[in-house]
Amino acid sequence: MYGLVNNGVRKFIVDTHGEAVWRQICQKAEVQDDEFENLTAYSDDVTYSLVGAVSEVLSLPVPDVLEVFGQYWVGFSKSTAIGKLIDQGGETLMDRIRGLDEMHERIQMTMPHLNPPSFEFEERPDGNHRLKYISPREGLAPMVVGLLHGMAEECGVGIDVVLCESRDDGAEHDVFTIRIESQAATAA
Repeated sequence: MYGLVNNGVRKFIVDTHGEAVWRQICQKAEVQDDEFENLTAYSDDVTYSLVGAVSEVLSLPVPDVLEVFGQYWVGFSKSTAIGKLIDQGGETLMDRIRGLDEMHERIQMTMPHLNPPSFEFEERPDGNHRLKYISPREGLAPMVVGLLHGMAEECGVGIDVVLCESRDDGAEHDVFTIRIESQAATAA
């Protein structure tokens, strides 16, 4: 993964728990660099080690760490140098979800070694929309849940997200059901 992701983990921990906790996490993860070059590709093992250390130091299960970080990532990534590439331009949550692959294509122009996931979205008339998450990386479904909640928050809607098919249980891909639960009140 790119250093930008690792810097996102760093900023999240420093903002919420302080520099001393970040140093402790780096030590536990056996990571020498405590700041990463945003546009440099690092081994996925570095990121997974950081997440594992965050889990251990904060006494949180890894899926919880990934979900909280996924939600944080939405705002963090827009504040970075590639923030304009991340802006999906869609006003509704459904538009933004439909634009995830296009967003990754724009980012890949700046980060040529990016190995992005792909998303297949099916909007359903019953309101139980389906999102297929296709990724070469395993174990990141909880981060997708957090990302979806972060995107929904930006759009002013509440959602319910359920992982209905999991790679952890032998499915080919992770599949989520997304239901909009509430709309933000609009000012008159």
